[in-house]
Amino acid sequence: MEKYEAYQPPKRKGFYLDPRTKILFMAFVTTLMFFVYENLAMDAVVAIIPLTLLLINRQVRTALIYGGLFALALVAKLTQGMYVLPDILNMISVLLIAMVIRLFPIFMLGYYIIESTKTDEFVAAMEKWHIPEAFIIPISVVFRFIPTLGEESAAITDAMRMRGIQFGTKKFWQAPTAILEYRIIPLMMSVVKIGDELSAAALTRGLGGLKHRTTIANIGFTFYDAIIAILSAALLIWALL
Repeated sequence: MEKYEAYQPPKRKGFYLDPRTKILFMAFVTTLMFFVYENLAMDAVVAIIPLTLLLINRQVRTALIYGGLFALALVAKLTQGMYVLPDILNMISVLLIAMVIRLFPIFMLGYYIIESTKTDEFVAAMEKWHIPEAFIIPISVVFRFIPTLGEESAAITDAMRMRGIQFGTKKFWQAPTAILEYRIIPLMMSVVKIGDELSAAALTRGLGGLKHRTTIANIGFTFYDAIIAILSAALLIWALL
């Protein structure tokens, strides 16, 4: 009888961060942005880190959108005293600028984590932390739910475009409210279907079983995790000083 060697996952090449590093860094950045918001130099440095991570992960379009809006918000913040706006517009602009500067680095980092972390890697990392399965299973489903929902939304948009149902067309001006119906109803049906399929897939993979689930996910701390730890320590010292 032939014997076969056990499958060994290929070693990762290039830039890689452990899922635990991503989660801890996310918590650190979220806390930092809410306590040192007025330090624009630190805000810019904090935003550059997730922006760089997005570019390394080849999410150039997302990085340009988030980075461009953040840069515009910084410029608007620095030039607020150079012009006078009506009270209502001034209140809205101050609120929008504050939200972009404070939240966009968090959004960028969250988007990077979801797009760059595989479900099996996340589950393996959480199991090493001895996190209960009641928490692991819903979060692991969410990791696949958001990208899949984005794909479904893009497919609905393409189908509407093929039928000439989009903003500015004749059909839009004939029934503007129908656009919402054509998008929301298929999206809601897709959400229900995706949720059921992902839950079934999670159970098929052994999540929620009575026996301990093994994994072949290759996770572990690397040189790049040490760089993130050093950056976090430097930002913390800067914030305290």
